[in-house]
Amino acid sequence: MHASTTEVPNLAAYDVILVNSSGGKDSQAMLDEVCTLAEATGVLDRITVLHCALGHVEWPGTSELARKQAEHYGVRYEQRHREQGQLLDQVRRRGRWPSAAARYCTSDQKRGPARKLITQLVAELGDLGRPARVLNCMGLRAEESRARLKKASLSRDEAASSGRRTVDTWLPIHDWTETQVWQRIRTSGVPYHPAYDQGMTRLSCSLCVLASRADLVRAAQLRPELAAEYADLEAEIGHRFRNDMSMAEIIAAAEHHPTSEHTEETATIELGQGELWWPRSERQTDRYGTVFLLTGPDAEDYVSFENAPVGQPGRLVAVVVETRRSGHCGDIARSLAPVTPMVGEEITLGAGRLFTDTDADLGVPTAVGLAPDDHRNTDWLDPRALYCCHSQTVRLELRIGSQANGCARDSTSRAA
Repeated sequence: MHASTTEVPNLAAYDVILVNSSGGKDSQAMLDEVCTLAEATGVLDRITVLHCALGHVEWPGTSELARKQAEHYGVRYEQRHREQGQLLDQVRRRGRWPSAAARYCTSDQKRGPARKLITQLVAELGDLGRPARVLNCMGLRAEESRARLKKASLSRDEAASSGRRTVDTWLPIHDWTETQVWQRIRTSGVPYHPAYDQGMTRLSCSLCVLASRADLVRAAQLRPELAAEYADLEAEIGHRFRNDMSMAEIIAAAEHHPTSEHTEETATIELGQGELWWPRSERQTDRYGTVFLLTGPDAEDYVSFENAPVGQPGRLVAVVVETRRSGHCGDIARSLAPVTPMVGEEITLGAGRLFTDTDADLGVPTAVGLAPDDHRNTDWLDPRALYCCHSQTVRLELRIGSQANGCARDSTSRAA
């Protein structure tokens, strides 16, 4: 079991414990954690699982899975949706897609229905002679973004509180890594959504505006009719799905990429070991195309990639050997900040054809990268995965034989 450093509240002090579930991996791991703690405290009967259904834009089977997961622990399950209309109806009326700066999808489709359910659950308690105490549990993790990194694991939600109730927000798995999430799911034995095995790294909306490019391309492959519906709406309202990519561009990339699952990897080539960094220009241009390794007593010597198999397609994987706190400021524009991985964790940086860059002063190749098959200009490697590796000592490997679809993490941690 994961030894968390996240603050754990006294569950017995709360009258209502609400667990918000998207049906995804983080919600699933959080549910297991909360139910385990609640059962040990003797308050499992105070838990209600809430799934805010998103209609046909969420992955098929998600609502049913969220219900089954709640039933596994023997807790109450409630499903709600926005009564004023589903997400695409909102987009059409507003004439704009949601964005990181304007996440009306979250506030209207999830937060609003959740607060209505809290009102109902508090009313069911009757007159307590005091304000009801509500613990609102969410599966947000610090490594997902800079904004989530800054969130407190336990805080008072003043906006949701009133004279009849006090609402605290708790993030039970705030300090967990993705590997730890999958380890908990594997240990629990509770089914997870099959979209993960098809190459997705996140769930909820199939085509989320906040998803990585790799996830959006893969989702468009798996749900081409939904992607086409998004593209039609994009053309209708005259507003790009995202500033950096339109849905039409995502569909084009999906049609260009192979759609088969990962093939069996036939070989692993070790490229070198050292502290992983990347040139400043990669972040400034958003290419995120190459990395380099530093070694030696003071980590000042470059690892040479003279023997790297240039032109070989495969997956670039960083196997974490030693960890330390990174001092990098992150990519503020993308709300990405460095996180510290676990020793032994395998992090897929990207997929494509291997190339090297030669240092003009040293005269040897000191940077290595993967050129994507779709010839895009940005995000040749996965920025989120890179910030999980920054300044960490890793063993850099090229895994050959995989038609990797761009997942940010290796799937071995999910194997049951």
